[in-house]
Amino acid sequence: MACVIPAFNEESTIGSVVKGAKKYCDCIIVVDDGSNDRTRVTAEHYGVNVISHVTRLGAGAAISTGIKAALRYDIDVIVTIDADGQHDPDDIPSVIAPLSDGADIVIGSRTKGRSAMPLYKRLGNLVLSKFTSLLCGVPITDSQSGFRALSREVAESVSFTTTDYSWASEMLIQASRKGFKITSVPVKTLYFKRRLRGAGIKDALKILYNMFKFK
Repeated sequence: MACVIPAFNEESTIGSVVKGAKKYCDCIIVVDDGSNDRTRVTAEHYGVNVISHVTRLGAGAAISTGIKAALRYDIDVIVTIDADGQHDPDDIPSVIAPLSDGADIVIGSRTKGRSAMPLYKRLGNLVLSKFTSLLCGVPITDSQSGFRALSREVAESVSFTTTDYSWASEMLIQASRKGFKITSVPVKTLYFKRRLRGAGIKDALKILYNMFKFK
């Protein structure tokens, strides 16, 4: 099993995320998306694979780079997890479990600790999840969660047309249209002031616009 961790300026948290993921994953791939801090050096300290983008290309580009790298290995499952510490790597067993029961993609739905999420983010996520559900034809509770598990078949089948945060919905929409089964499990979430610099209202509007262009 491989774990892909996209990272941008996460020197203070990447170490703990990598350390936690190593308990469950044989192959760790950190994609440093043009960071200007010590993210790359810190990740390399843990002896994992680090791929660096010379400049920041976007969250979708980082995920795409990581998945392509993971597919070079003899693995059946790929886990993606954020580098900022909002996800607990100890939830990895729970996230991958439904794959054994026939699921193709499992979303780590941020229901535990969601009350700490700013209201505008909760509302934005709700709207994006509703539209993603509509386009997928199945209920999606947290379309923007970066904590997910996917089978090798899914990883080989999806390809992103966007390089930004839209990747999260695009993966689900593409997979559903190809007949893959999507499910969700609840995961713990930690929000703190530094974490709030993620996708904002402008990003949400762009994601919404992009959704209706996905094929």
